Amino acid sequence: MDKKPSKLPWVIPVNCEGCGGCVNYCKNGSLKMKETNIEGVFVPWLDEPQKCSGCGRCTKACVMGAITMTSFVDQAMKRFLEQKPEIRG
Repeated sequence: MDKKPSKLPWVIPVNCEGCGGCVNYCKNGSLKMKETNIEGVFVPWLDEPQKCSGCGRCTKACVMGAITMTSFVDQAMKRFLEQKPEIRG
């Protein structure tokens, strides 16, 4: 991707049921299931956020509302690159 998108997905791990529907809808293949801080529990995550086009297809695919789009693109990129998905409860 040459141009930074105006929006990126923001994953809310605690709301995710791990179905992977969003991963299947990702047209760029940039969204992958990644293990959380709880062994065996996976949620969608952008390991390479620069590949995301910001299309929002993942949010439409998520029936749980675990993904929203954010215009805070720099913060979202930093989160995906520097953090692992974590479920806090």
